[in-house]
Amino acid sequence: MRRTPANWRGEFEKACAALGLEARDVPVDGHAWMEAVKGVDLFVWRPTMADPSEMAEIRTKIPLIEAMGIPCFPNSLMLWLYDDKIRETLFLKAHGHPVPETFISFNEEEARRFLEEAIYPLITKTHMGASASGVVCLRNRAEAQALLKGIFRPQSLMEKAMAKYHYMPRLEKGDLLLARKLRYQDACPRYIYAQEFIKADSDWRITTLGSDLLSVFVRRNRPDDFRASGSGLWEMVEPEDLPAEACDLALEISNRHGFTSMAYDFMRGPKGWVIGEISMTFVLNDVYTTTLFRRTPSGYARQAPIPIGVMHLSALMEARERGTAIPHWPMT
Repeated sequence: MRRTPANWRGEFEKACAALGLEARDVPVDGHAWMEAVKGVDLFVWRPTMADPSEMAEIRTKIPLIEAMGIPCFPNSLMLWLYDDKIRETLFLKAHGHPVPETFISFNEEEARRFLEEAIYPLITKTHMGASASGVVCLRNRAEAQALLKGIFRPQSLMEKAMAKYHYMPRLEKGDLLLARKLRYQDACPRYIYAQEFIKADSDWRITTLGSDLLSVFVRRNRPDDFRASGSGLWEMVEPEDLPAEACDLALEISNRHGFTSMAYDFMRGPKGWVIGEISMTFVLNDVYTTTLFRRTPSGYARQAPIPIGVMHLSALMEARERGTAIPHWPMT
């Protein structure tokens, strides 16, 4: 857990102490990391969002740690979905979970035809990003076509020249840093991600933290904005006000797919509840510790505050006991 940010590492260390567990700092960034991780019962690595280098590293190493029989937070499926709206949407659709009507294409001509015939406004998103970054409302066809032109713009003569006459000779000379910079600067394919606009002044952030524990609160939109994510305008709710159908669905999805934690952004669309986005982790904020409800045979009951680290580790230990901590690919 050495790569885990200091505030989260401290949170997990306190959780280990509260649960009577021994905490060990694993030098996962070193050459001998595979030997160092052997013998641990649980492995925790809370990645830093928007750090592509760390994401590449953790997505490489977590499946290997799971292959040793060690339950991890996050597990490899949670990690594969993390901070990638294209993967999230395709995964949810593939398993029959409700999402807004969404068009995803890597084909320019298909995207152009879709935007010509689409009903506006539309929401377009980048595949990565948090707190509503990269989320834009397209109000008409002209705005959509302008965006599409920027996404699929042809390579300039300068870029072609740089690739042919500058990049290749320097690479042959073994300039590793230059090769890394130029080879991966356009690593993600060009695409359009367009989603139906659901008019609302808020959404529901419903986060599962184990098989029957939820954090639930309402997020209000930013002032004069259509986006609730990252607004910081949240409201607590009473048990009788909970959207039980959405809460049940969040738990059903997490339990079915082995998510020890998952935050769902629920909205009520024309056809019922839909999930805008999901994330296996979230900010270290007390809002998640003070908005807890546990599912009981008679409904949802308010739960006293629990530290975030304790909830994460308890959920991971519960999954280990149930035999669901390590996912099996492909998921069904």
